[in-house]
Amino acid sequence: VSTQSTGVTMTTVPTLLLLLTSLSLCDVYEKPKKAFIFGGNGQIGSAVVQMLLKDNYEITALNRGSNYFNSKTEIAPKVTVIHCDRFKGLKAYCPAFMNYLVENPQVEVVVDLNAYTTKYMRQSTELFSTINVGVYVFVSPDNVYDVTIKRHHGPTKETDTERPTDKEEYQTYANTDKFGHFKLLAEEQLVSSGIPYLIFRAPDVIGAKDTSSKFWIYHMWVKYYETLRTPIHMPYQIKELVSSYVYLDDLVKVMKKGIESETRNEVFNIAFKEPITLTTLLLEISQILDSPIRFDHEVTTDNSYHLYPSSARGQLDISKAELLLGFKPTPLKRAVQKTVQFYEKAQATFDTERFKVVTELSNNVATDGTRVKFLSMVQAEALSGRKVRDEL
Repeated sequence: VSTQSTGVTMTTVPTLLLLLTSLSLCDVYEKPKKAFIFGGNGQIGSAVVQMLLKDNYEITALNRGSNYFNSKTEIAPKVTVIHCDRFKGLKAYCPAFMNYLVENPQVEVVVDLNAYTTKYMRQSTELFSTINVGVYVFVSPDNVYDVTIKRHHGPTKETDTERPTDKEEYQTYANTDKFGHFKLLAEEQLVSSGIPYLIFRAPDVIGAKDTSSKFWIYHMWVKYYETLRTPIHMPYQIKELVSSYVYLDDLVKVMKKGIESETRNEVFNIAFKEPITLTTLLLEISQILDSPIRFDHEVTTDNSYHLYPSSARGQLDISKAELLLGFKPTPLKRAVQKTVQFYEKAQATFDTERFKVVTELSNNVATDGTRVKFLSMVQAEALSGRKVRDEL
């Protein structure tokens, strides 16, 4: 092609090629986004890490080095882990964390899954205030509402966190749920820190890799009901108590939406849309497993073995998350089905976690006449499932 027809001199072509090559190299070697997470190896933490990895974040996690389910193989190799107990003091006991702040003046996302009380949240926010943080994400429990005043009927809103002004009344409320009290103190400290934040308030979480084992315990109680022959404890105080639960996948998805959005300095309730009772949840599990169950309504909350709900405040209002973040919760039936499927496979896969669940049921549900048969049935099914998995 002649230079006359193109209007481009020959000396310009290499220049253009060099410019295009430089732009391409810039795309290839673009600095990765950075995320820091307190935790990262539990149920919510491992799911959040997987989400951030898919979004090409370079992740550093600070935790005490505990491993749950397959976090040792699926999480630890893919992130930089700082082994440290933040509750002993970040400055004095976590030199690797202090070095991290020096080496990383810009962090797009901080995810905090375990801060509680003013003291520990202040430690982290004061230190992160020395660098540029895009957003500080804190996952808090709905127990915070158990220590506050609610002045209306209906589902609990994010604004229902009014504390009593009288000191004695304040302490009385705080003592009703110290965990909720400490978590609300952490929230209040984050809000006052000046760092852009998002707070997600979550009720009891339903989903895979639950380190509390609550769902899996109920799952096994229902599954082996005919063997255990112990009606499921349903204290009269909670048999009709409407409360909220959240599906793990939904919580992580809406956290992703919040991080990617321009929304900052907001608090969101995240939960299923449906009003749920413990009876409703257990009957869903029963139907999926095709295992009929009965309830014992004669027991009370003081003399029974029951695990849900953690908060007594009731159902959460999720309309704010629906409006601002486009939150669309999974239907309860679908979420329970997926969770049951996970624990059915987990019985043959995760020996340590299965042992914990079986021990709980053996000690609290099984009787002298049913314990041996129950243990042998669980073990036989685990071995059978492992054999099928190995053959596949």
